[in-house]
Amino acid sequence: MKTDLISAQDPAALEAAVACISRGEIVALPTETVYGLAGDALNPAAVAKIFEAKERPNFDPLIVHVGKERKRWVQRLADPDKHTTTLVEQLLRRFWPGPLSILLRKRALVPDIVTAGLPQVALRMPANHLFQTILERCNRPLAAPSANRFGKISPTTAGHVLEELKGRIPLIIDAGPTTIGVESTIIRVHLDYIEVLRPGGVTHEELGEIAPVIDSPRTAIVEAPGQTLSHYAPATPLYFIGREETIPQADRSGLICWGPVRTGQPFALARSLSEVFDLREAAARLFCTLREMDKAGVDRIYVEPLPEEGLGRAIMNRLRRAASLDE
Repeated sequence: MKTDLISAQDPAALEAAVACISRGEIVALPTETVYGLAGDALNPAAVAKIFEAKERPNFDPLIVHVGKERKRWVQRLADPDKHTTTLVEQLLRRFWPGPLSILLRKRALVPDIVTAGLPQVALRMPANHLFQTILERCNRPLAAPSANRFGKISPTTAGHVLEELKGRIPLIIDAGPTTIGVESTIIRVHLDYIEVLRPGGVTHEELGEIAPVIDSPRTAIVEAPGQTLSHYAPATPLYFIGREETIPQADRSGLICWGPVRTGQPFALARSLSEVFDLREAAARLFCTLREMDKAGVDRIYVEPLPEEGLGRAIMNRLRRAASLDE
């Protein structure tokens, strides 16, 4: 299959994306979080192409993205518990459009392949203008997991998508680097609290302004997208290291720092997620830094842990999964 890469600045880009999706094909599109692999969420054959292109196991559900008529689509796609309706509405007003996915009881309109046969569907309204325009033009919800092969590093540029999926998909729309750099937060809403199933672009602290927040217990059971224990992983083994620790035979290792780049050890490559300890900068740089390390041919990657506050929770979640460490 030939994969076309079209700049979002090209007038033909929007029409090409809408035409592809309308005929049941899949397209890589930018969101504010990472690039997503989008297809008609109500077309089981299109959704099957997403699973095939990503080599994604059929037990791992997808997030469904909705457009500006969010109330209409939430009503059509989901059946919220009446006891949680008020809290759900508060969350939608505060965080949509944006990097928040809400797990709700699905209606029959949502194909089982989207939710991996589970009774709930994760819904999100993305903030990216191009994605919103395509949603509006297609007048369909779009399933759109990250545009990479399953378990690998999520893409934050169109070039990353091309490396992962060239020859597997017909079209990539290039709108430059994404702004947030980690995927959406996935939550489940209870009567008087919020359960976080995956930390992401909306922080615990921000959610806590609406209602009390708890973390979902870690189990081997997949209830929502992105919950597999090994995920977001480079091909190179990844390990954590304290700021003052030394590394044997470090000359063939790569180091990802939190803060200024460490000196005094012969690393083959050393990069900082943020020299000034900025968690937003670190989130935006995380996946591209992991890709750079992977391409450098080092034997192992060492990472200095980040504080688990704000976006640091999402970053450490991705790094633990990249290292296949059960949280």
